[in-house]
Amino acid sequence: MAQLFELFSTGFVIFLLLLSLVGTLIPIIPGVLLMWVIVLIYAWVDGFTAVSTTSVIIISLIALFTGTSDIWLTLFGTKKGGASIKSMLIGMVGALVGSFILPIIGTIAGYIGGLLLGEYWQHGDWEIAKKAGIGGLAGWGIATIIQFIGGIFIFVIFLWQVIF
Repeated sequence: MAQLFELFSTGFVIFLLLLSLVGTLIPIIPGVLLMWVIVLIYAWVDGFTAVSTTSVIIISLIALFTGTSDIWLTLFGTKKGGASIKSMLIGMVGALVGSFILPIIGTIAGYIGGLLLGEYWQHGDWEIAKKAGIGGLAGWGIATIIQFIGGIFIFVIFLWQVIF
């Protein structure tokens, strides 16, 4: 009976990890960070027998780097595109508003829209605003790819520890 419960719980955790991996592609869901929490809880409940402490540390580092990439890469891309701090803040407000109006797509559209408006208000030039918006969008896109790849690494490490 205990083995059946362990098999079921491991299968459920794998399902949650796969669901969170899909969440890395959806802007409003912190997929990699959810994966990290799921693995951490599983390892803790299991007494770090199936998933080693070393693996949890490696997964934690992957989650920290990739899970925060949407913040620092978006800001880096926006800054590379020439945006001011004021415009980035307006973009953040736009992302929050967009999330409530149209979840998922609204987050990205709100950020880029706020960034464009902030830069246009500051410079009065749509070309400058467009350059900043493209930089922000590129940073967000690269961050999404990095999070997805990080999620795959977390998933593979977890499976390796649990299955082998």
